[in-house]
Amino acid sequence: MAFVLPTTFLMRKALIILLSVFFLSFDLVEYSLYQKDDGPSKIKATHLYVFTKYFEWPDNSSTTFNISILGENPGLMSELTKLSATKSVGSKKIEIKNINSIAEANGPEILFILSDKSGVLTEAISKFKGKGTLIVTEKQGLAKVGSAINFVIVENNIKFELNKTSAGKAGLKVSSKIEPLASKVLD
Repeated sequence: MAFVLPTTFLMRKALIILLSVFFLSFDLVEYSLYQKDDGPSKIKATHLYVFTKYFEWPDNSSTTFNISILGENPGLMSELTKLSATKSVGSKKIEIKNINSIAEANGPEILFILSDKSGVLTEAISKFKGKGTLIVTEKQGLAKVGSAINFVIVENNIKFELNKTSAGKAGLKVSSKIEPLASKVLD
């Protein structure tokens, strides 16, 4: 004797399977859209630009504001390049440079040392002491050893630490308005 299922039961099961496949494929497409590294890179690029509003650089006759990135981060370079196309620092056009060594850094206003190059921080501090270069890093503890700004992760968010003494030694004046934005301020 054959067992016969009611037609409505089969239709309901087919509908559930069809909807499951549809929503699963939608989730996979949506998931892949958010797998790019644009989030952290965009946040760091935006922060680098915002920092220009809270520091005062020594006067110079240059018509460009140089941001040099020491190390490789294509996502960050892309975000900074996009940003530099539409923004300026005062009347200065923003110029983005990717460098592989401290020797290649020729008087940048901002030097961002990526985590894999953090071993050269002491050399960078020495080279740019009093020359008006804001040194930014992204490795735990580097604000304590001399970078003026250090990106950190706090509760799964990108934040930054501020070392006012290091900024002063670099020849920069720090606005007190940046202090409330920092996760930690070192004097």
